[in-house]
Amino acid sequence: MKQFKLTSAVLMLSFAAPTFAVQSNNNTETNDELRTELQQIQHRLAMLEAQESQASTPSNTQFTVYGTLRPTFGLTHTNSDDVWDVNDASSRIGFATEQQLGDGLTAFAKGEFKVDIKNDGDFGDARKAYVGIKGSLGRVAIGKQAVTQEIISNPVDIFNRSGTPIAYDSAGPFRLNNLVTYRKQFGDILFSADAQFDGNKGSGGSDFVNAGVCYKSDLIYIAAAFYNKELEDDKDENTLGVTIAKSFESLYLAAAYQNIEKDNVDGSTLDVVASYFINETYKIKLGVSKFDDGGNDISSGNYNAYNTTLEWHKTPKFRTFIEYQVKDYEYRETNDQIMVGMRYNFDYTF
Repeated sequence: MKQFKLTSAVLMLSFAAPTFAVQSNNNTETNDELRTELQQIQHRLAMLEAQESQASTPSNTQFTVYGTLRPTFGLTHTNSDDVWDVNDASSRIGFATEQQLGDGLTAFAKGEFKVDIKNDGDFGDARKAYVGIKGSLGRVAIGKQAVTQEIISNPVDIFNRSGTPIAYDSAGPFRLNNLVTYRKQFGDILFSADAQFDGNKGSGGSDFVNAGVCYKSDLIYIAAAFYNKELEDDKDENTLGVTIAKSFESLYLAAAYQNIEKDNVDGSTLDVVASYFINETYKIKLGVSKFDDGGNDISSGNYNAYNTTLEWHKTPKFRTFIEYQVKDYEYRETNDQIMVGMRYNFDYTF
């Protein structure tokens, strides 16, 4: 509207100039003054148009809304009971945004929240909530985030349930609040380090330290990570994890192992998985897991687990599946579960 008014004013002056010249009996001095004023107005209009054009240029900000809804229905069988239940396999909705700051720097933020289909579709518990900045020196972020140790778990996290990877889930961390993270990519190599600072725990320093390195290329994926976690009574938990993964066109293989030292007790997790695209639509997945908490009596939660899944991928965003899992506990009842489910993913960028 402002540009339209300015343009109209110039046009009016352009048509009025000859009239003023006639009324002044072709006075040369008057014509020169009018021409000068008109040129000044035209110059000013050009400047305003340039400013308006610059202001109307789309900002250098990107905003994405994304999510995944994953309801399941199945039967859980133990030696003493059978339970039918609708469940949820980590449904979530989130947003991510980035803005170019200039000088090679980018600001970013993410908020991701649970959608608990099992409990009235409740929405709100945060999975991730952080803000950061990245550039040539790396990426730094503060808030609730995924920890470095996920470079160990991600390659074997392939099943359609919230408790995966199966053995890793019993001991390893996924996301932590009060976290400060640093990431730096060197070609195919990623270096990652985290520290948790929660003043409510009474510690003057960090409560959790996690660092690792990952090599990822078209040839292979290899990662190693270590974390130290402060426990109660001035005790520590120290964990070293390694993982390896390899794709052979339609076949995918991966294995992850962790050695866990907790209060002078050694435990471990092992997850070995495979997936294979039978054709463009059907995919089969297999997994074997072993969890050892270091115990050797009835209080121990040691188990061996096995998983088999058949998926129907109708589109890249939608799939259905049937999945069978058994947890064979050393000192507890065996747990068998068969379930069917659906998964719908979406993301929109503005």
